[in-house]
Amino acid sequence: MNNQEKAITLEPDLGSFTKEELIRAALQWAGKQGLPVALWRRPFQSEVNLLLSFEAAKEVTQYDIQELSNGFAFAPFSFGEEKGLFISGDILLSFDFNETVFTPLNKEQGSEQIQKFKVQLIEQLEASRTNPEVPLNGGMSLTEPSSPSDYEHLVERCIEAIQAGTFEKIVPARSKDIALPENFDLVAFFNGLCQAYQNAFISYVSIPQAGSWLGATPEVLIEKETQVFRTIALAATQRYNPDASLTDTAWTQKEIEEQAMVSRYIINCFKKIRLREFSEKGPETVKAGNLLHLKTTFEVDLQATNFQELPTVMLELLHPTSAVAGMPKEETLAFLKVQEKLNRRFYSGFLGPVNIEDCTHLYVNLRCMELAGSHGRLFAGAGVTAHSRPQKELAETEMKFNTLLNILNQSH
Repeated sequence: MNNQEKAITLEPDLGSFTKEELIRAALQWAGKQGLPVALWRRPFQSEVNLLLSFEAAKEVTQYDIQELSNGFAFAPFSFGEEKGLFISGDILLSFDFNETVFTPLNKEQGSEQIQKFKVQLIEQLEASRTNPEVPLNGGMSLTEPSSPSDYEHLVERCIEAIQAGTFEKIVPARSKDIALPENFDLVAFFNGLCQAYQNAFISYVSIPQAGSWLGATPEVLIEKETQVFRTIALAATQRYNPDASLTDTAWTQKEIEEQAMVSRYIINCFKKIRLREFSEKGPETVKAGNLLHLKTTFEVDLQATNFQELPTVMLELLHPTSAVAGMPKEETLAFLKVQEKLNRRFYSGFLGPVNIEDCTHLYVNLRCMELAGSHGRLFAGAGVTAHSRPQKELAETEMKFNTLLNILNQSH
């Protein structure tokens, strides 16, 4: 957002409230109205954004990036078989450097409705001082999750299928249910994630038909910034050692090949649509919270290639990526449908702001937790190849659970 826009939309009547008070009140307002809301902070940014809508989230079968209005996308893992959701943006609240910026996004909304919202928000700010609890949408069925030994057996079946020559890689997932601490403070937890994980996309999305989800994902699916398209291949995982330099990180052959598969898949997508003009950087070791990964970045100049629809085309080709499903894609999806016995819902789907300030940033929904009442459900997966060991893959999922659990434990 440029300085001129900030000067126009800066709201002095909201300036006496803290960022935390405004976020909490806005989330409470959306919950009371039964409306969707999205809160996020992009990697390496300090600005926190909160998107509010005056209508229910739309169900969509395709995210046409060129045609969509300002808003926020939230899609399930099985997008295609199931519909995705889109929150149309009416109000964007942005917080940076102790400054609050109030931006009406929908030009069709009249000033009366905007003013009515401001009055309701300020009333909610007063009410939230005595009742700070944020209502959570949805109510997942907290069925008994599979045991660690069940997951190890699943990994064994994956290895057997790969060794039989059917697959190159399979990414089985598991869930873990936890009790949230008493007096769980959603806003404080979100802030804790922002402080701990500068290089992750931190998000909270609450939609009546989807539930309430918190996450800290390191993985870009697609990005469009003005005339630049970007996607990344992110795979391979090991624990971060603060005493060691990233440049000295050693990777096993299994991990290098796992990441190379994801890069090859992206290049094959480019070949499929006959796109040859792209830049490739990597693989490089990157830190994501308490973990390290291998990352390769691909960029395309949309103007030079005259391919404005590329973000929409690549979104359809890439999701779900081989980093969350496996290779070959269709075969691994069919295998997981039978063997995994887990409803991933929005875990390993994708989410992010669309066409806000001429930019779209969609991320794979990893390191996430669904919230319901006093409980949470964590999700994680691990890439299995012919050289995998079940105990090591189980340990990897526990490390990924800890991305959220470490901050949850610190904040209480």
